[in-house]
Amino acid sequence: MKSNISKINYLINDLPKVLHDNVNEQKLPNNEEGGVIISADFELGWAVRYSKHAKNPQTYAREERKNIPVILRHLEKFEIPIVWSTVGHLFLKSCKKGDHDWMKRIPYFNDHWEFTKGDWFDCDPYTDWERDFAWYAPDLIEKIMNCKTSQEVACHTFSHIDCSYKNCPPEVIDDELKASIDVASEWGINFKSLTFPGGTAGNYETLLKHNISICRKRHLDYEIAYPFRNEQGILISPTGPAISLAYPQWSIEYLFSRYKKAIDKAINAGSLVHFWFHPSQEESTFTQLLPGILEYLAKKREEGKLWVGTMGQISEYINLNEIL
Repeated sequence: MKSNISKINYLINDLPKVLHDNVNEQKLPNNEEGGVIISADFELGWAVRYSKHAKNPQTYAREERKNIPVILRHLEKFEIPIVWSTVGHLFLKSCKKGDHDWMKRIPYFNDHWEFTKGDWFDCDPYTDWERDFAWYAPDLIEKIMNCKTSQEVACHTFSHIDCSYKNCPPEVIDDELKASIDVASEWGINFKSLTFPGGTAGNYETLLKHNISICRKRHLDYEIAYPFRNEQGILISPTGPAISLAYPQWSIEYLFSRYKKAIDKAINAGSLVHFWFHPSQEESTFTQLLPGILEYLAKKREEGKLWVGTMGQISEYINLNEIL
């Protein structure tokens, strides 16, 4: 029933919706007609430990670990760069009790996640990646960085916190960003962008302090939009459709038609669509659905109609050319 209602709503409202803009400058590096960004929320067990609905963190992490090498092979084949929004703790090979005690903790809250007792880091095993694969991932980060098509590694906070003004004091996100930046720098990574965990947007002033120039933001009224500046001056890349199997009743062909429509809409509107996914999703998302999407992106790019890049690349282009 829900799947049919979703189909009807999609048709009646001509989804996905486009935010039309008044940008008159050349929007994309080679004057392409439209653009696409894809980002992956790379979290392993950190995203689901306080979830009210999600599965076991180890199960979630195991599926993600299985899928990431498959995803990277497709990205190499079609020469597609994406944004890997990475929880900072995953950069660690190991840690021990007390290593994170300097970090200020997020207060208790009960919204989309339930954190009402204990310590925010209670899940941390304080061991290493070989013994506790759900909480560390230097092996996977190495694979991402060694991908033949250069990828962007972005910030997703250090421990997957709620970033909202309501639940996160500025000193908490300040420490989260410090920890993430420090550990990423050991890998030679300089963060340019951030994806808010769970769509919990906020604390933009602190992000700017740490030189984050662009953020992916969810829960807007449109899914196709050129980046814009918010009132704090940071660039916002609105979150577009999620790459997922959605409903089991939907065929791969029907699903692909929805992503193709979003890409074509971005081209026709002179705009940009920002797809995203969790690497922990069903394996068939990445063996059956994703390759078709990437192939279509590569085709449109070859035709000169489509720019395909990352948040860091588009923010650098916008800022260097003073477009916004």
